[in-house]
Amino acid sequence: MKTVLFYIAMVLALGATSCSKILDTTPQDFVSPVNYYNTESELESALAGVYDRLGDNRVYAQGMACYMVFSDEFFMKNQMSGMNANIVDASTLELNRHWEALYTGIERANMLLDNIDKAVQVNETKRNEIKGQALFLRAYYYFLLTDEFGAVPLKLKSTKTPEEEPLPGTPVKDIYERIVADMKQAETLVKSVADYGYNTRITKTTVQGILARVYLTMAGFPLNDVAKYADARIYADKVIKSGLHDLSPDFSLIYINHVKEVFDIKENLWEVEFKGTGQGEIQEAGTIGSYNGITCGIIEIGYGYDYVHATAKLYNAYGAGDLRRDWTVAPFRYVTSGQTATKTNWAADQIYERSNGKWRREYELVLPRNQNMTGTNWPLLRYSDVLLMFAEAENYLNGPSADAYDAVNKVRRRGYGKSITTPDAVADAPAGLAQQDFNELIRNERLRELAFEGLRKHDLVRWGIYPTVMQAQAREYQTNMPVALRDAAVAQAQRVTDRAVLFPIPNSELAVNPNIRQNTGW
Repeated sequence: MKTVLFYIAMVLALGATSCSKILDTTPQDFVSPVNYYNTESELESALAGVYDRLGDNRVYAQGMACYMVFSDEFFMKNQMSGMNANIVDASTLELNRHWEALYTGIERANMLLDNIDKAVQVNETKRNEIKGQALFLRAYYYFLLTDEFGAVPLKLKSTKTPEEEPLPGTPVKDIYERIVADMKQAETLVKSVADYGYNTRITKTTVQGILARVYLTMAGFPLNDVAKYADARIYADKVIKSGLHDLSPDFSLIYINHVKEVFDIKENLWEVEFKGTGQGEIQEAGTIGSYNGITCGIIEIGYGYDYVHATAKLYNAYGAGDLRRDWTVAPFRYVTSGQTATKTNWAADQIYERSNGKWRREYELVLPRNQNMTGTNWPLLRYSDVLLMFAEAENYLNGPSADAYDAVNKVRRRGYGKSITTPDAVADAPAGLAQQDFNELIRNERLRELAFEGLRKHDLVRWGIYPTVMQAQAREYQTNMPVALRDAAVAQAQRVTDRAVLFPIPNSELAVNPNIRQNTGW
């Protein structure tokens, strides 16, 4: 990593002059830290470079939206090779690029943090706002790396020379302690979402919500520090009590807004911002809705690759009357004939043929459409997730209390199209559940509510059940999946063994770092 990071330290690859959204960008080309980081616009440019890695193709533009997060909610239709088929080793290109993208974000954050105090003419409030975002993003990138790879090098200063000794992997517990420390400091520095009116910058409730996620992760595998449930409850409750967020009254509107590039700061605490179709002016587009969308062979309608398919487990998890099912699991596809395509419903028994339906390209406003690239934003933290995290922590600490039921039932009522404040016999969770049963209900509610949003694998890992669940999926596929889909799906699920809980350390790191150790089983 040292050679790569030295090069990064000599280059600022992305800049921004706007104090508005991150993607209003202007390239700054090749600049040295010696004569940079002096003005507000230069600090904003550097910060844009830190944010930029969230939208990398091997991060949220594609990889972390599907083939890097295999779980029991989806399979990749008829994919038999490469990472699309869950075939991974230390040489896998996508994995190496993923690692490099996250460490590039970390290096850019380190460069900014190392130099931010040089900008003496920038007022302290603005410098603190930028510093808080950089601290949080660095911590978030480490959260992703540690969650995926375990003990990774914890580098907290930018590279000054290629002769620097490469760092060994830092114990997971120590990395998490630094993640928490940086996020807590960021909480005191960043602004409220109300100060922006959009949700692609880090704000106070974003930090609090992600801290709840971090603490729940620490409470589970591999640290199993159950004392952290109390912290998770505190930080989820901070978001709830802020009064800044609420559930959208319409579940489908969340995703229509993502596709239309409309910001809803009530439901969505934090999104990765994509824009346009990646053509002409520098804009960062993603593949949300094309790579992981509804099957369609016509670009003008909204091309959708026939990759990400729902499982019967996901489809059958929804109860009668739950409106989330037919939005999440598309009940139709586009049948192409020549230059036209017809929206055609699936038969009732064609469950495994159904695609991810959340981000529907028919709502795109930027025309003409591009086959691959879309401006659809990616959700990193939604308010419903915060409510479910609160309920999970509260249930562990106090059992299925009234507060825990209230949080879960709000999510469920919205899913059934009901008022979230009015008890409903159909939508509400069964009363009187034991603590273990209520915990299982929360786990299933997270599957129903957050499907296809890149969190299910993370949840299964922190609950310590990822290999067990995926081996059960392989048996389910073998027994019940149509023959034409079976072999690929079975093989994808069977590859999730104990070693697959962590990815292998990539060859790009092993080649330059003799102090790093490969993960067990790889």
